[in-house]
Amino acid sequence: MERKRIYVIAGTMCNHKLWGAAKSTLSVKVELIHLKIPNNCSFDEICRLLNESITEERVNLLGFSLGGYIAGYFSTLYPNKVSRLFIISNSPTKLSENELKQRNQTLAFIKNFGYGGLSASRARLLLDANNVNQKNIDLLQEMDRDLGGEEFISLYTHTSERHCLKARLLSMKIPLFFWYSESDVLVNTDWFDDVFESLPNCEICITPGSGHMLPIEQEAEFVRLLLNWVSRPVNNI
Repeated sequence: MERKRIYVIAGTMCNHKLWGAAKSTLSVKVELIHLKIPNNCSFDEICRLLNESITEERVNLLGFSLGGYIAGYFSTLYPNKVSRLFIISNSPTKLSENELKQRNQTLAFIKNFGYGGLSASRARLLLDANNVNQKNIDLLQEMDRDLGGEEFISLYTHTSERHCLKARLLSMKIPLFFWYSESDVLVNTDWFDDVFESLPNCEICITPGSGHMLPIEQEAEFVRLLLNWVSRPVNNI
Protein backbone atom coordinates (compact mmCIF):
# COMPACT_ATOMS: atom_id res chain seq x y z
CA MET A 1 0.00 0.00 0.00
CA GLU A 2 1.32 3.44 -0.94
CA ARG A 3 2.39 5.58 1.98
CA LYS A 4 0.40 8.73 2.62
CA ARG A 5 2.29 11.99 2.43
CA ILE A 6 2.06 14.74 5.00
CA TYR A 7 3.73 18.10 4.48
CA VAL A 8 4.98 19.47 7.80
CA ILE A 9 6.05 22.96 8.88
CA ALA A 10 8.02 23.38 12.10
CA GLY A 11 8.04 26.35 14.48
CA THR A 12 10.41 29.15 15.41
CA MET A 13 14.01 27.86 15.56
CA CYS A 14 12.91 24.30 14.84
CA ASN A 15 13.94 22.23 11.85
CA HIS A 16 13.42 18.72 10.46
CA LYS A 17 14.82 17.21 13.67
CA LEU A 18 11.54 18.09 15.39
CA TRP A 19 9.95 15.15 13.57
CA GLY A 20 12.90 12.75 13.88
CA ALA A 21 11.61 10.11 16.28
CA ALA A 22 8.03 10.22 14.96
CA LYS A 23 9.28 10.01 11.38
CA SER A 24 11.08 6.74 12.12
CA THR A 25 7.95 5.26 13.71
CA LEU A 26 5.68 6.42 10.91
CA SER A 27 7.96 5.52 8.01
CA VAL A 28 6.02 2.40 6.99
CA LYS A 29 2.65 4.14 6.73
CA VAL A 30 3.38 7.85 6.32
CA GLU A 31 6.00 10.00 4.62
CA LEU A 32 6.65 13.30 6.38
CA ILE A 33 7.89 16.01 4.01
CA HIS A 34 9.50 18.91 5.87
CA LEU A 35 8.89 22.38 4.47
CA LYS A 36 11.46 24.98 5.49
CA ILE A 37 10.14 28.46 6.25
CA PRO A 38 11.71 30.92 3.77
CA ASN A 39 13.74 33.71 5.36
CA ASN A 40 12.97 37.43 5.24
CA CYS A 41 9.47 36.96 3.85
CA SER A 42 6.00 38.08 4.83
CA PHE A 43 3.34 35.45 5.43
CA ASP A 44 1.98 36.01 1.91
CA GLU A 45 5.44 35.53 0.44
CA ILE A 46 6.14 32.50 2.61
CA CYS A 47 2.93 30.83 1.47
CA ARG A 48 3.53 31.70 -2.18
CA LEU A 49 6.99 30.12 -2.09
CA LEU A 50 5.70 27.05 -0.25
CA ASN A 51 2.92 26.68 -2.79
CA GLU A 52 5.46 26.80 -5.61
CA SER A 53 7.52 24.09 -3.92
CA ILE A 54 4.56 21.69 -3.56
CA THR A 55 3.93 19.95 -6.86
CA GLU A 56 0.94 17.85 -5.74
CA GLU A 57 -2.56 19.11 -6.44
CA ARG A 58 -3.85 18.56 -2.88
CA VAL A 59 -1.89 17.80 0.27
CA ASN A 60 -2.24 16.86 3.90
CA LEU A 61 -0.76 19.79 5.81
CA LEU A 62 0.51 19.90 9.40
CA GLY A 63 2.10 22.78 11.25
CA PHE A 64 3.62 23.20 14.70
CA SER A 65 3.65 26.52 16.63
CA LEU A 66 4.60 29.24 14.12
CA GLY A 67 4.36 26.52 11.51
CA GLY A 68 0.79 25.96 12.66
CA TYR A 69 -0.09 29.57 11.93
CA ILE A 70 1.61 29.33 8.54
CA ALA A 71 -0.24 26.11 7.74
CA GLY A 72 -3.53 27.77 8.66
CA TYR A 73 -2.72 30.89 6.65
CA PHE A 74 -1.64 28.78 3.68
CA SER A 75 -4.93 26.88 3.81
CA THR A 76 -6.94 30.09 3.68
CA LEU A 77 -4.91 31.41 0.73
CA TYR A 78 -4.93 28.13 -1.20
CA PRO A 79 -8.06 26.30 0.02
CA ASN A 80 -8.12 23.96 -2.98
CA LYS A 81 -4.57 22.84 -2.26
CA VAL A 82 -5.22 21.37 1.21
CA SER A 83 -7.09 18.13 1.92
CA ARG A 84 -6.63 18.13 5.71
CA LEU A 85 -5.15 20.55 8.25
CA PHE A 86 -3.49 19.67 11.56
CA ILE A 87 -2.31 22.51 13.84
CA ILE A 88 -0.20 21.83 16.94
CA SER A 89 0.53 24.24 19.82
CA ASN A 90 -0.88 27.28 18.07
CA SER A 91 -4.01 29.41 18.10
CA PRO A 92 -4.00 31.08 14.66
CA THR A 93 -4.64 34.65 15.72
CA LYS A 94 -2.90 37.91 16.62
CA LEU A 95 -0.08 37.88 19.11
CA SER A 96 -0.80 39.75 22.34
CA GLU A 97 0.51 43.26 22.80
CA ASN A 98 2.76 41.97 25.55
CA GLU A 99 4.24 39.33 23.26
CA LEU A 100 4.83 41.88 20.51
CA LYS A 101 6.54 44.20 22.98
CA GLN A 102 8.80 41.38 24.21
CA ARG A 103 9.72 40.47 20.64
CA ASN A 104 10.66 44.05 19.80
CA GLN A 105 12.79 44.24 22.95
CA THR A 106 14.49 40.96 22.02
CA LEU A 107 15.30 42.22 18.52
CA ALA A 108 16.73 45.45 19.96
CA PHE A 109 18.89 43.45 22.36
CA ILE A 110 20.20 41.21 19.57
CA LYS A 111 20.99 44.27 17.44
CA ASN A 112 23.17 45.64 20.23
CA PHE A 113 24.70 42.46 21.65
CA GLY A 114 24.22 39.69 19.08
CA TYR A 115 22.26 36.45 19.23
CA GLY A 116 23.28 34.27 22.17
CA GLY A 117 21.22 31.24 21.27
CA LEU A 118 18.60 29.32 23.22
CA SER A 119 19.56 29.02 26.88
CA ALA A 120 18.86 25.88 28.86
CA SER A 121 16.56 27.87 31.16
CA ARG A 122 14.51 29.11 28.19
CA ALA A 123 14.37 25.60 26.75
CA ARG A 124 12.95 24.30 30.04
CA LEU A 125 10.11 26.83 29.82
CA LEU A 126 9.00 25.30 26.53
CA LEU A 127 8.57 21.88 28.14
CA ASP A 128 6.11 20.52 30.64
CA ALA A 129 7.72 19.92 34.04
CA ASN A 130 7.39 16.16 33.53
CA ASN A 131 9.32 16.36 30.26
CA VAL A 132 12.24 18.53 31.33
CA ASN A 133 15.24 16.31 30.69
CA GLN A 134 18.65 16.70 29.10
CA LYS A 135 17.63 14.89 25.92
CA ASN A 136 14.82 17.34 25.16
CA ILE A 137 16.86 20.38 26.15
CA ASP A 138 19.76 19.23 23.98
CA LEU A 139 17.46 18.75 20.99
CA LEU A 140 15.97 22.24 21.33
CA GLN A 141 19.40 23.82 21.63
CA GLU A 142 20.73 21.75 18.72
CA MET A 143 17.96 22.92 16.38
CA ASP A 144 18.56 26.49 17.51
CA ARG A 145 22.29 26.22 16.74
CA ASP A 146 21.53 24.66 13.35
CA LEU A 147 19.44 27.66 12.33
CA GLY A 148 21.37 30.48 14.00
CA GLY A 149 20.85 34.16 14.65
CA GLU A 150 19.93 35.22 11.11
CA GLU A 151 17.02 32.78 11.12
CA PHE A 152 15.83 34.06 14.50
CA ILE A 153 15.98 37.70 13.40
CA SER A 154 14.17 36.87 10.16
CA LEU A 155 11.32 35.10 11.94
CA TYR A 156 10.86 37.69 14.68
CA THR A 157 11.00 40.52 12.15
CA HIS A 158 8.63 39.12 9.53
CA THR A 159 6.21 36.76 11.31
CA SER A 160 5.11 38.67 14.40
CA GLU A 161 2.30 40.70 12.83
CA ARG A 162 -0.53 38.19 12.51
CA HIS A 163 -4.27 38.19 11.87
CA CYS A 164 -7.06 36.12 13.37
CA LEU A 165 -7.80 33.26 10.98
CA LYS A 166 -10.81 31.88 12.83
CA ALA A 167 -13.57 32.96 10.45
CA ARG A 168 -11.73 31.75 7.36
CA LEU A 169 -10.73 28.44 8.92
CA LEU A 170 -14.24 27.79 10.18
CA SER A 171 -15.60 28.30 6.68
CA MET A 172 -13.43 25.52 5.29
CA LYS A 173 -14.94 22.08 4.79
CA ILE A 174 -11.76 20.05 5.20
CA PRO A 175 -10.93 18.03 8.34
CA LEU A 176 -9.42 20.39 10.93
CA PHE A 177 -7.48 19.08 13.91
CA PHE A 178 -6.02 21.15 16.77
CA TRP A 179 -3.75 19.78 19.49
CA TYR A 180 -2.37 21.81 22.37
CA SER A 181 -1.61 21.70 26.08
CA GLU A 182 -4.22 23.18 28.41
CA SER A 183 -1.69 25.42 30.19
CA ASP A 184 0.62 26.31 27.31
CA VAL A 185 1.26 30.03 27.80
CA LEU A 186 2.09 30.39 24.09
CA VAL A 187 -1.43 29.32 23.07
CA ASN A 188 -4.47 31.58 23.38
CA THR A 189 -6.84 28.91 24.67
CA ASP A 190 -9.77 31.36 24.69
CA TRP A 191 -9.54 31.40 20.89
CA PHE A 192 -10.99 27.88 20.86
CA ASP A 193 -14.61 28.58 21.74
CA ASP A 194 -17.76 26.48 21.49
CA VAL A 195 -18.07 27.13 17.76
CA PHE A 196 -15.32 24.61 17.02
CA GLU A 197 -17.08 21.87 18.97
CA SER A 198 -20.22 22.27 16.87
CA LEU A 199 -18.45 21.62 13.56
CA PRO A 200 -18.47 18.04 12.26
CA ASN A 201 -15.17 18.56 10.44
CA CYS A 202 -13.27 19.93 13.46
CA GLU A 203 -11.59 18.07 16.31
CA ILE A 204 -9.71 19.53 19.28
CA CYS A 205 -7.41 17.49 21.49
CA ILE A 206 -6.32 19.18 24.73
CA THR A 207 -3.43 17.62 26.61
CA PRO A 208 -2.90 18.13 30.35
CA GLY A 209 0.12 20.16 31.36
CA SER A 210 1.98 23.13 29.92
CA GLY A 211 4.25 21.57 27.30
CA HIS A 212 4.64 23.51 24.06
CA MET A 213 6.94 21.04 22.29
CA LEU A 214 4.35 18.28 21.93
CA PRO A 215 5.89 16.44 18.93
CA ILE A 216 9.00 15.65 21.00
CA GLU A 217 7.40 15.56 24.45
CA GLN A 218 4.63 13.14 23.48
CA GLU A 219 5.96 11.20 20.51
CA ALA A 220 3.62 8.20 20.87
CA GLU A 221 0.54 10.40 21.19
CA PHE A 222 1.67 12.50 18.25
CA VAL A 223 1.96 9.40 16.08
CA ARG A 224 -1.43 8.11 17.19
CA LEU A 225 -3.23 11.40 16.55
CA LEU A 226 -1.53 11.90 13.22
CA LEU A 227 -2.47 8.45 11.94
CA ASN A 228 -6.09 8.92 13.00
CA TRP A 229 -6.23 12.33 11.34
CA VAL A 230 -4.67 11.29 8.04
CA SER A 231 -7.00 8.28 7.73
CA ARG A 232 -10.18 10.32 8.18
CA PRO A 233 -12.20 10.38 4.93
CA VAL A 234 -12.35 13.80 3.36
CA ASN A 235 -15.47 13.17 1.29
CA ASN A 236 -17.62 12.38 4.36
CA ILE A 237 -17.74 15.99 5.50
